[in-house]
Amino acid sequence: MLRRALFLRLTYLALGICLPLLGGLGWWLYQLPDLQPWHTYVPEHEYKQDSAIDTLAEYQQQEQQLLAEIRQHAELAPQPGAISRYVRGSISNPLDYQHNWNRTFILPGRPGGPAALLVHGLSDSPFSLRALGLSLQARGYTVVGLRLPGHGTVPGALTRLRWQDAAAAVRLAMRDLARRHSRIDYIGYSTGATLGCEYQLARLAGEALPPIASLTLISPALAVTQSAGYAKYARLLAPLSGIGAAAWSELAPEYDPYKYNSFPFNAAVQIDELTRRVQSGLAGQDLQGWPPTQAYLTSVDDTVLAAPVASILFERLPAGPHQLWVYDLNRYQPFQPLLNLPRAQWALNWFDHPSAKPYLRVLISNRSAPTAQQLWRESRQGAGPVSRTPLNVSWPAQLYALSHVALPFAPNDPVVGIPDAAQLQSGQYLVQLLQGERGVLKVNGNQLLRLRHNPFYAVQEAAVLDFLARH
Repeated sequence: MLRRALFLRLTYLALGICLPLLGGLGWWLYQLPDLQPWHTYVPEHEYKQDSAIDTLAEYQQQEQQLLAEIRQHAELAPQPGAISRYVRGSISNPLDYQHNWNRTFILPGRPGGPAALLVHGLSDSPFSLRALGLSLQARGYTVVGLRLPGHGTVPGALTRLRWQDAAAAVRLAMRDLARRHSRIDYIGYSTGATLGCEYQLARLAGEALPPIASLTLISPALAVTQSAGYAKYARLLAPLSGIGAAAWSELAPEYDPYKYNSFPFNAAVQIDELTRRVQSGLAGQDLQGWPPTQAYLTSVDDTVLAAPVASILFERLPAGPHQLWVYDLNRYQPFQPLLNLPRAQWALNWFDHPSAKPYLRVLISNRSAPTAQQLWRESRQGAGPVSRTPLNVSWPAQLYALSHVALPFAPNDPVVGIPDAAQLQSGQYLVQLLQGERGVLKVNGNQLLRLRHNPFYAVQEAAVLDFLARH
């Protein structure tokens, strides 16, 4: 009798826990929006790891075919005044632009000069590193801005993405550049940075790959939150429920011409697998021969984990001319009651710790002048003394921190920068300026609030170019 009573109690307890959870899950599934053609269509001719393509020219030819597929299968009929990258005639439709930066671009440089491979992040496009690419070209570099497989077309392509295909595309581009250039510098943003580390680890492990002269990592995705690991289970909801929208962690209007706003669970699975592979390699391999590396990140990154960039990568590198730059948040006094200051405390602890670290630490902060907005560069080599230099830049009054997606974009960026009057009239920046009541917009308010450009981009670009010139 006691066993039966205990069994019944445990059964009721389990039902009391599971039924509300199942009810909540069912309500969430019921509330999911309908999928659009750009969510359900997956381009047929995307590059794969086993594709019979060996050159960038062939890769670009395949991209042409991909864009033709998008116009045929995912683009909607014209809708007057619409803001959507998949509506014909829309100001956000890159297929109508004179130059569509969703494609792999090649900027020719000085014959016999150096080359640079630029690799964007997850759900992004080559557009994100185009400004830096143009500056490199002006200095004689031949620049390749690589479009990763699954990007620059439709977000539905990310439902079939495998990180191995992206890694194979990086190898293709490096081999193609190595046929004509003896020096290749690698610049990666977010997942592009992770792929650069994966490439270098593979080379150190014995894979026959061209060398990288230097690594530049912008908002590197070397560690992600635990929720990315859970995505492999969440993506099972779609086949189990029969609701296609359940395969997506985010479904949003696609108004950005160069970045997907919708995000499938599979994309999170792929970045989780890639970061785990890189972390394992960095922890277990001999890193002698690692190229000079510089990285730039914000202390309050909400896309990836920022603090582990130091412990996972930089503190395991052999001594060399490596540099890690961290943007502190705005510590101007009136802001402090509104800010979650503990989120950025790790950066101060990291910089102020006196232990010998085999790289240059740089903190960009206004903590040295707490009653002013002016930024200072605080530098420290190993356990040496701190050098403080005032910069000729200040925090814009309304900004409290940089974001993961802001770092590679200049304030005058034509899409995500500060709009001028002409751009406002064109409607290109409409979604950045909308205000009204909660619950009306289909766009997440946090997405509109997030900073999309780097007000200190000039300082960062100058540092990147100086590093490349010296190493």
